[in-house]
Amino acid sequence: DSTAMNYDPLADTDDGSCILACTVAPYCENFDGVLVDWTNNGWTLDAFGTGSTGTGPSDDITGGGNYMYFETSGVGVGTTVSISSLCLDVSALATPALTFYNHMYGASMGTLEVLVNGTSVWSQSGDQGDQWNLAQVDLSAYAGNMNIIIDFVGTYGTSFTGDMAIDEVCVDEYVVLPVYGCTDSTATNFDAAADTDDGTCTYPCLLDEVTLNLYDSWGDGWNGGTMTVN
Repeated sequence: DSTAMNYDPLADTDDGSCILACTVAPYCENFDGVLVDWTNNGWTLDAFGTGSTGTGPSDDITGGGNYMYFETSGVGVGTTVSISSLCLDVSALATPALTFYNHMYGASMGTLEVLVNGTSVWSQSGDQGDQWNLAQVDLSAYAGNMNIIIDFVGTYGTSFTGDMAIDEVCVDEYVVLPVYGCTDSTATNFDAAADTDDGTCTYPCLLDEVTLNLYDSWGDGWNGGTMTVN
Protein backbone atom coordinates (compact mmCIF):
# COMPACT_ATOMS: atom_id res chain seq x y z
CA ASP A 1 0.00 0.00 0.00
CA SER A 2 1.77 3.13 -1.22
CA THR A 3 -0.16 5.27 1.29
CA ALA A 4 1.28 3.34 4.24
CA MET A 5 4.05 4.70 6.46
CA ASN A 6 6.14 1.58 5.81
CA TYR A 7 5.38 1.12 2.11
CA ASP A 8 7.95 -1.15 0.47
CA PRO A 9 8.25 -0.57 -3.29
CA LEU A 10 10.19 -3.84 -3.64
CA ALA A 11 7.38 -5.99 -2.18
CA ASP A 12 4.99 -7.79 -4.52
CA THR A 13 2.98 -9.68 -1.84
CA ASP A 14 1.35 -7.89 1.09
CA ASP A 15 2.30 -9.33 4.51
CA GLY A 16 -0.30 -7.47 6.56
CA SER A 17 2.24 -5.19 8.22
CA CYS A 18 1.14 -1.89 6.61
CA ILE A 19 1.03 1.06 9.01
CA LEU A 20 -1.33 3.65 7.56
CA ALA A 21 -0.74 6.29 10.24
CA CYS A 22 1.31 6.55 13.40
CA THR A 23 -0.26 7.57 16.72
CA VAL A 24 0.35 11.26 17.32
CA ALA A 25 2.15 12.17 20.56
CA PRO A 26 1.57 13.13 23.36
CA TYR A 27 0.98 9.46 24.13
CA CYS A 28 1.01 7.37 27.33
CA GLU A 29 0.68 3.68 28.16
CA ASN A 30 0.13 2.42 31.74
CA PHE A 31 -0.53 -1.26 30.86
CA ASP A 32 -3.80 -1.22 32.82
CA GLY A 33 -6.01 -1.80 29.77
CA VAL A 34 -5.76 -3.82 26.58
CA LEU A 35 -2.27 -3.50 25.15
CA VAL A 36 -3.05 -2.28 21.63
CA ASP A 37 -0.43 -2.34 18.88
CA TRP A 38 2.52 -3.11 21.16
CA THR A 39 4.69 -6.12 20.28
CA ASN A 40 5.69 -8.18 23.32
CA ASN A 41 8.52 -10.71 23.25
CA GLY A 42 8.95 -12.10 26.73
CA TRP A 43 7.72 -9.45 29.18
CA THR A 44 4.91 -10.44 31.59
CA LEU A 45 1.84 -8.36 32.47
CA ASP A 46 1.47 -8.40 36.25
CA ALA A 47 0.05 -6.69 39.35
CA PHE A 48 0.59 -6.92 43.13
CA GLY A 49 4.06 -8.44 43.15
CA THR A 50 6.16 -11.01 41.34
CA GLY A 51 6.56 -14.61 42.44
CA SER A 52 10.15 -14.37 43.67
CA THR A 53 11.26 -12.94 47.01
CA GLY A 54 13.82 -10.16 47.23
CA THR A 55 13.10 -8.81 43.76
CA GLY A 56 10.42 -7.15 41.64
CA PRO A 57 7.79 -4.54 42.60
CA SER A 58 4.93 -5.23 45.03
CA ASP A 59 2.51 -2.99 43.09
CA ASP A 60 2.43 -0.64 40.13
CA ILE A 61 3.45 3.01 40.45
CA THR A 62 -0.09 4.30 41.07
CA GLY A 63 -1.30 1.43 43.25
CA GLY A 64 -3.67 -1.32 42.14
CA GLY A 65 -2.80 -1.33 38.44
CA ASN A 66 -0.61 -3.36 36.10
CA TYR A 67 3.00 -3.20 35.02
CA MET A 68 5.22 -5.19 32.69
CA TYR A 69 8.07 -7.20 34.19
CA PHE A 70 10.82 -9.64 33.27
CA GLU A 71 10.49 -12.93 35.18
CA THR A 72 14.07 -14.12 35.62
CA SER A 73 13.38 -17.41 37.44
CA GLY A 74 14.41 -20.40 35.37
CA VAL A 75 15.97 -18.48 32.48
CA GLY A 76 19.51 -18.87 31.20
CA VAL A 77 22.52 -16.58 30.90
CA GLY A 78 22.17 -14.19 27.98
CA THR A 79 18.37 -14.30 27.93
CA THR A 80 16.73 -11.05 26.79
CA VAL A 81 13.13 -9.88 26.55
CA SER A 82 11.80 -6.97 24.54
CA ILE A 83 8.61 -5.02 24.11
CA SER A 84 8.07 -2.55 21.27
CA SER A 85 5.69 0.39 21.22
CA LEU A 86 3.29 1.17 18.46
CA CYS A 87 4.47 3.61 15.79
CA LEU A 88 4.55 7.18 17.17
CA ASP A 89 4.46 10.53 15.40
CA VAL A 90 6.40 13.12 17.47
CA SER A 91 6.40 15.87 14.84
CA ALA A 92 3.96 18.01 16.87
CA LEU A 93 6.31 18.11 19.88
CA ALA A 94 8.88 20.91 20.09
CA THR A 95 11.24 19.01 22.42
CA PRO A 96 10.08 15.39 22.52
CA ALA A 97 11.05 13.19 25.45
CA LEU A 98 10.32 9.72 26.76
CA THR A 99 9.46 9.32 30.45
CA PHE A 100 8.83 6.03 32.22
CA TYR A 101 9.09 4.41 35.63
CA ASN A 102 11.38 1.47 36.17
CA HIS A 103 11.71 -0.91 39.12
CA MET A 104 15.09 -2.65 39.28
CA TYR A 105 15.31 -4.29 42.70
CA GLY A 106 17.31 -7.47 43.23
CA ALA A 107 20.83 -8.67 44.05
CA SER A 108 21.33 -10.17 40.58
CA MET A 109 19.68 -7.42 38.55
CA GLY A 110 20.64 -7.31 34.90
CA THR A 111 20.35 -4.46 32.38
CA LEU A 112 17.40 -2.46 31.11
CA GLU A 113 17.93 -0.68 27.79
CA VAL A 114 15.75 1.66 25.72
CA LEU A 115 16.09 1.86 21.94
CA VAL A 116 14.47 4.25 19.49
CA ASN A 117 14.29 2.99 15.93
CA GLY A 118 16.97 0.47 16.83
CA THR A 119 19.40 2.94 18.42
CA SER A 120 20.21 2.73 22.14
CA VAL A 121 19.25 5.95 23.94
CA TRP A 122 19.27 4.85 27.61
CA SER A 123 20.66 2.00 29.69
CA GLN A 124 20.88 1.07 33.37
CA SER A 125 22.26 -1.97 35.18
CA GLY A 126 22.27 -3.40 38.70
CA ASP A 127 20.15 -3.07 41.82
CA GLN A 128 18.48 0.38 42.02
CA GLY A 129 16.54 -0.21 45.26
CA ASP A 130 13.06 -1.38 46.14
CA GLN A 131 11.12 1.51 44.62
CA TRP A 132 9.90 2.86 41.30
CA ASN A 133 12.38 5.26 39.71
CA LEU A 134 11.44 7.92 37.16
CA ALA A 135 13.59 8.21 34.04
CA GLN A 136 13.43 10.83 31.30
CA VAL A 137 15.12 10.39 27.93
CA ASP A 138 15.70 13.38 25.65
CA LEU A 139 14.36 12.59 22.17
CA SER A 140 15.21 15.94 20.60
CA ALA A 141 17.29 14.08 18.01
CA TYR A 142 13.97 12.73 16.68
CA ALA A 143 12.11 16.06 16.62
CA GLY A 144 9.93 16.31 13.52
CA ASN A 145 9.93 12.54 13.05
CA MET A 146 6.59 11.02 12.08
CA ASN A 147 7.57 7.40 12.70
CA ILE A 148 9.46 6.21 15.77
CA ILE A 149 9.22 2.92 17.64
CA ILE A 150 10.47 2.55 21.21
CA ASP A 151 11.87 -0.77 22.45
CA PHE A 152 12.40 -1.76 26.09
CA VAL A 153 14.97 -4.56 26.30
CA GLY A 154 15.70 -6.46 29.51
CA THR A 155 18.82 -8.61 29.84
CA TYR A 156 19.16 -11.37 32.45
CA GLY A 157 21.69 -10.83 35.22
CA THR A 158 23.05 -13.84 37.09
CA SER A 159 20.14 -15.35 39.04
CA PHE A 160 16.40 -15.19 39.84
CA THR A 161 16.64 -11.95 41.86
CA GLY A 162 16.59 -9.79 38.74
CA ASP A 163 12.87 -9.15 38.09
CA MET A 164 12.90 -5.68 36.49
CA ALA A 165 9.66 -3.84 35.62
CA ILE A 166 8.40 -0.81 33.69
CA ASP A 167 5.26 1.31 34.02
CA GLU A 168 3.69 4.63 32.93
CA VAL A 169 5.47 5.06 29.60
CA CYS A 170 4.88 8.49 28.06
CA VAL A 171 6.14 10.46 25.07
CA ASP A 172 5.55 14.17 25.52
CA GLU A 173 7.40 17.48 25.82
CA TYR A 174 10.68 17.48 27.75
CA VAL A 175 10.34 18.81 31.31
CA VAL A 176 12.95 19.73 33.88
CA LEU A 177 12.68 17.10 36.60
CA PRO A 178 13.37 17.94 40.26
CA VAL A 179 16.67 16.85 41.78
CA TYR A 180 15.95 15.50 45.26
CA GLY A 181 18.38 15.72 48.16
CA CYS A 182 19.27 17.74 51.25
CA THR A 183 19.12 21.45 50.38
CA ASP A 184 20.19 22.86 53.80
CA SER A 185 23.79 24.06 53.52
CA THR A 186 24.29 23.67 57.29
CA ALA A 187 23.57 19.93 57.15
CA THR A 188 26.30 17.32 57.07
CA ASN A 189 24.82 15.74 53.92
CA PHE A 190 24.11 18.96 51.99
CA ASP A 191 23.73 18.27 48.28
CA ALA A 192 24.65 21.29 46.16
CA ALA A 193 23.08 19.68 43.08
CA ALA A 194 19.65 19.23 44.72
CA ASP A 195 16.85 21.72 44.11
CA THR A 196 14.08 19.90 46.05
CA ASP A 197 14.50 18.88 49.67
CA ASP A 198 13.68 15.23 50.36
CA GLY A 199 13.73 15.39 54.17
CA THR A 200 16.99 13.46 54.58
CA CYS A 201 19.13 16.27 56.05
CA THR A 202 21.31 15.28 58.99
CA TYR A 203 23.06 17.64 61.43
CA PRO A 204 26.07 17.41 63.78
CA CYS A 205 25.41 16.80 67.47
CA LEU A 206 25.17 19.99 69.57
CA LEU A 207 27.13 19.83 72.86
CA ASP A 208 25.58 21.75 75.74
CA GLU A 209 27.14 22.43 79.13
CA VAL A 210 25.14 20.56 81.78
CA THR A 211 25.37 20.88 85.57
CA LEU A 212 24.63 17.66 87.48
CA ASN A 213 23.77 17.22 91.13
CA LEU A 214 25.88 14.47 92.67
CA TYR A 215 24.20 11.91 94.93
CA ASP A 216 26.10 10.63 97.98
CA SER A 217 25.29 6.93 98.12
CA TRP A 218 26.99 6.67 101.55
CA GLY A 219 25.09 9.53 103.11
CA ASP A 220 21.47 10.34 103.59
CA GLY A 221 20.58 12.37 100.49
CA TRP A 222 21.90 15.01 98.15
CA ASN A 223 25.26 16.28 99.26
CA GLY A 224 24.99 19.55 97.42
CA GLY A 225 27.96 18.90 95.21
CA THR A 226 27.88 19.67 91.50
CA MET A 227 29.83 18.64 88.40
CA THR A 228 29.84 20.41 85.03
CA VAL A 229 30.15 18.27 81.89
CA ASN A 230 30.01 18.93 78.15
